[in-house]
Amino acid sequence: MNYKTLLDKLPKTDYPVALGGCRAEKINHDCCDYNLIIFDKKDIPDSIVQIDNEFVRLHHSDLNESRTEILNQYTNLEIISDPRWELKIFLSQIKEKKELISKTSAKKCIIESQVCLTKAKDSLIESDPITSCWVKCTAYFLMDAILILNNKHNFPVHTLEIIRNLKSSRLNDSLSLITQCIGLERSTNSLLSRMLKSTQGFSDMIEKNNHSMIIKNKADFLIENSLFTDCYFYLGNVNRNNFYKIKDSPTKFSEFIHVLKTGFDLENDNVKLESNVSTLSEIANGLLKN
Repeated sequence: MNYKTLLDKLPKTDYPVALGGCRAEKINHDCCDYNLIIFDKKDIPDSIVQIDNEFVRLHHSDLNESRTEILNQYTNLEIISDPRWELKIFLSQIKEKKELISKTSAKKCIIESQVCLTKAKDSLIESDPITSCWVKCTAYFLMDAILILNNKHNFPVHTLEIIRNLKSSRLNDSLSLITQCIGLERSTNSLLSRMLKSTQGFSDMIEKNNHSMIIKNKADFLIENSLFTDCYFYLGNVNRNNFYKIKDSPTKFSEFIHVLKTGFDLENDNVKLESNVSTLSEIANGLLKN
């Protein structure tokens, strides 16, 4: 889609607009949405619109953004509209601090993984079904950290392809253990179909912004192309993000656990969960030391 055509079909704005995500890095599939960032200082959730049969995600941001985990996502932006050159200056400042931003972002991911591990250990003692959620969140955060340390982004539809092409190293070799803890070997056509329906339902309950349409579009593409493990990873990443939005509301866990059991493909074998916790703890501690 031509970007000018895209902007012409959206509400007029004088604020800077940029394209992010996999389309900005030219690694997208046909199923991938257009991730537009509008720097209008509005603190509102993402919205989803459909233009000419293409999905567009509108994200609102601020040129005074200082959170490193957000700034790290802006290192690949493609400017679409910048009438006063404000965005170009902002992105230049990010580029100058790229190494510091990356290291800080990676460290935050590792620390967040350790928070999840603590939650997993506590819930494991009580045989709480939520344990598997914390374990999977840990794995995804460690994956994020390693990707950042490789100067890569987590574009969930493409992430497994990205890590398949990483050079072997002590850092990267731990990725196979992390993917095992996520459960990629369980991916089958029938399981993915069930996971997809529950993931869409969970998204509708938490996000309430039609993201579920994008989820189905991407998952259908991956399944049709027999990219089963990629689809499993993608759906898990979506559920990780939405689970994290309710992580500080324990009363909501019981409300959504029946959806998460299928959507997140939760593990209920305590022996396996304990083994995964031990594996991920070792990886997290090793990353933090280095």
